[in-house]
Amino acid sequence: MAGNFQGWLIKFGDVQLPNSFLLADGWESTPNQRLEIDAYRDANALLHRETSDKFKTKLKLNIREMTLLERIAFNNVIGLATLSVNDKKQRKVAITYWNDETLEYTYGEFYITDTTYVIHNIDEEKCDIEYNPFTVTLIEY
Repeated sequence: MAGNFQGWLIKFGDVQLPNSFLLADGWESTPNQRLEIDAYRDANALLHRETSDKFKTKLKLNIREMTLLERIAFNNVIGLATLSVNDKKQRKVAITYWNDETLEYTYGEFYITDTTYVIHNIDEEKCDIEYNPFTVTLIEY
């Protein structure tokens, strides 16, 4: 085991998202984005920046193709991380994720942006749906 890494990338609530749900190259992170509060140049054209002490992370999960049952399981994992009824409307979730800048796990509250799903095939006999790969984007509050 290398450093603090425990073999998983993200937990929704206390439930690990199986790595097998991710495509190869399916993890994209922009950790600890700096938020600029104020910036200006003085009379000597020197830049002065005031940066917030709070950093925000953006994650993109590129999810493999799935059947309807797998999509239900995926939704259940995410649903376990929803903090309240109002948070469900906002798609606000509590997650722990591998922070690629600090190389340790970090907890945060994120919202899930709108996700586009493309159906590849419908099996009428089995009453099943095959979904193409899709991307879930999480942005920290």
